[in-house]
Amino acid sequence: MRDLLLQLAPKDFDVATSAHPPEVRALFRHVVEVGVAFGVLRVHQRDAADTLHEIEVATFRAEAGYSDGRRPDEVRFTDAREDVLRRDFTINGLLCDPLDVLDGEAAVVDWVGGLDDLAHRRLRAIGAPRERFTEDALRLLRAPRFAARFHLALEPQTERAIQDLAPTLARVSAERVRDELQAMLRVPTAPRALALIAQLGLGEVLWPELAALRTGQMDAVARIAAVHREIDRLRDTDWPGGHAVDQAVDLPLALAAVLYPVRDAWPAKRLADRLKLARHEVRRVGLICQIADALPEPLPDFDAIQRTPAWIRALRLADADAALIVRESLAQDGRAGQLRGDRARVPRTLWSPALFVTGDTLHALGRRPGPQFRAALAAAEDTQLLGGSAQQALAAALATFPAR
Repeated sequence: MRDLLLQLAPKDFDVATSAHPPEVRALFRHVVEVGVAFGVLRVHQRDAADTLHEIEVATFRAEAGYSDGRRPDEVRFTDAREDVLRRDFTINGLLCDPLDVLDGEAAVVDWVGGLDDLAHRRLRAIGAPRERFTEDALRLLRAPRFAARFHLALEPQTERAIQDLAPTLARVSAERVRDELQAMLRVPTAPRALALIAQLGLGEVLWPELAALRTGQMDAVARIAAVHREIDRLRDTDWPGGHAVDQAVDLPLALAAVLYPVRDAWPAKRLADRLKLARHEVRRVGLICQIADALPEPLPDFDAIQRTPAWIRALRLADADAALIVRESLAQDGRAGQLRGDRARVPRTLWSPALFVTGDTLHALGRRPGPQFRAALAAAEDTQLLGGSAQQALAAALATFPAR
């Protein structure tokens, strides 16, 4: 309902009902039980175009007691009004009654003042803010995301409660924090969300190493804004046969930009433990930072890169475009952005050609694997990348690994 009132396209619709789970289950053929104890089911339905939709259906419920700061100790099914009163923010407490239609529009049910808060662009907790945030501390992080996404100002009592209870964010599981950051950092409103995190004192819990820097969090705001600008600049562009460019901000790219100044304090294990990223996500954050580190400061011009095999190797990697975005977010002088475009135009076969000298070539010449073997292959490839012939590449390999 909130998105419709803000004239935004809803990404999905959730249904709240007085029907209990067994009644919902009896009405539909394909039902997935995801939280029956909480009255939550997911109904799979196909539309006229045979597109499958998953619709969450929840029974109206009331909750009591939150011993772990997340899950209620007691759940009971109730009516619509009591269900709304347990929710987080007034803008999320609006219901649409499809059975109450006037002039072709369904009635909006508002028991918490959500319509007035939307009209005044205000984010306000339902009821007593401290109670709402004590029930589930993840709401502390949802507040800056919603405020940024919908361009809302925090209501003063809600803001004070978040600041007072900021340390309790540490009680929230890493998986839930990761999901919230993913929803927050991938969208263009990420800079304001990060600024609010700093303003509300949540950064000291979320990324204390970054918060400890004098201007660490504010600099991160500028970096994430630059990331989104740079993504937008080359979005929907394509150079057939060239190197691909990133078309969207994902969580590894966002985290690489935000945490780059404290990257040494966030090794892979700590990153995995702190945010429960998937293994491939942790690896990608590390690779983006490594490639960004491999290029010198200041960045060389494109001709110099073309003459330096080590830089060619770095920039032909899949994560090189993300690394250049991170470098642009640091300097914001356009140099890395220019390199992105230059790199995208290079035919992949030019930087990753079929090799003149391979391991089989060296084996046939009696060379055996080892450090010299690898160095010889690298020397041959360097020569080839600089325009050398097959004979020159082989000569470079053999000079590095001569016969004994």
